[in-house]
Amino acid sequence: MGHRCCIKLKVKRGLWSPEEDDKLVKHITQHGHGSWSSVPKLAGLHRCGKSCRLRWINYLRPDLKRVSFTAEENR
Repeated sequence: MGHRCCIKLKVKRGLWSPEEDDKLVKHITQHGHGSWSSVPKLAGLHRCGKSCRLRWINYLRPDLKRVSFTAEENR
């Protein structure tokens, strides 16, 4: 099931394309995120603000670590 905000707005759901990722990254690096509800329109995306926020936080932000856990962390 999708986000409640997506149901109302008839926005695109499902997997993000590389082009959508590029648009989101370019917009946030140039302008910051500000109000997430305004990001999709300003970035030219057909997504809801919540979807953009989750994509940024969980996959695209530059300070996100994508390495395996250390032996100490696995204990």
